[in-house]
Amino acid sequence: MPVSCYSQRILNPFRGVMNIISIGGADAVTIDGINWTLYIHDTFDCPTDDPEEFFAIEMPDIRFGDWNKSNGLLRSPLIGSYHYNEIQAIGNALLDAVLEHADQCPYRSDDKYELWLLEEHTDEPLALLDSVCDESKIHTPENLTWEAGLRCKQEFLKEYPPIDENTATAGELLNQIINQRAGSQPSAQWFYRNQFNDGKGLTGANLDDRLVNRELSPRLFPKLLVQQQWQNKTKASLVEAFINWLSPYLLVLDFLRDAQRETLELTARDQALLVDKMHLLYPKIINQQAINAARVEAMMRKSNQTNSKDKTMETIEYIETQHSLI
Repeated sequence: MPVSCYSQRILNPFRGVMNIISIGGADAVTIDGINWTLYIHDTFDCPTDDPEEFFAIEMPDIRFGDWNKSNGLLRSPLIGSYHYNEIQAIGNALLDAVLEHADQCPYRSDDKYELWLLEEHTDEPLALLDSVCDESKIHTPENLTWEAGLRCKQEFLKEYPPIDENTATAGELLNQIINQRAGSQPSAQWFYRNQFNDGKGLTGANLDDRLVNRELSPRLFPKLLVQQQWQNKTKASLVEAFINWLSPYLLVLDFLRDAQRETLELTARDQALLVDKMHLLYPKIINQQAINAARVEAMMRKSNQTNSKDKTMETIEYIETQHSLI
């Protein structure tokens, strides 16, 4: 059975990458390189309460179980057992693939089709909204609003003074300035990023026809997923602070330049628990001392707070980006 191992970004808001082991009929996914969740996606004919009636229930996300090296496989209960043997066979094949390939994580990034919110006046990429691995998954988005995320609104620059009743937090202000730059009638465009990171313009939403098939240089695509060039110094400082705050997640990206990566590593030290959580997914480490220091700090903090939950940590449930796209 062919096995495919790849990664895809979790976007809008950006929360790192999902590493995936796929055998076609099932996927195993991890967001930390340690804990894997095994899913089976298929259509099964399941019985109703009436034993003489049957109907098809589409269950693309049957959770087979959870696996890590320490505990092995913890099976999830099945809703019904009508197709138990079939599900068991697929799940066991997926588990074999996990046992063989989990140590090779992180995997290459395969989401080469990117949906960018466009800047109102230049039509250049402003902020990344979505990405998919296959052209067949390209879709017309209903929502063209860039989102920093709930954790950003709760944690980012908590000391930042509110501007007005509509921007009570720095995260809300960040959302406001990004989306204002896209204009009152925002547009977005899908691009295919080739091996040189050039972008070929594809379809989009609210898109001028003249933009289809255009080719853009890699320098026009913000490396860190959101535009960092601002004429207003206050806005520029806010975006820069956001990039620094997001650094433990940004380090999972596999296309960063070494100098850029080291800068993010030094900044990420301020969020030791997140660095400790994400470090196995870092494709490259430039300043090992900085990462080690963060992990030591995280170990000390966790040993002192074994009964408390750190508010900076979040659990990201499986998002079926390959099949139905969060």
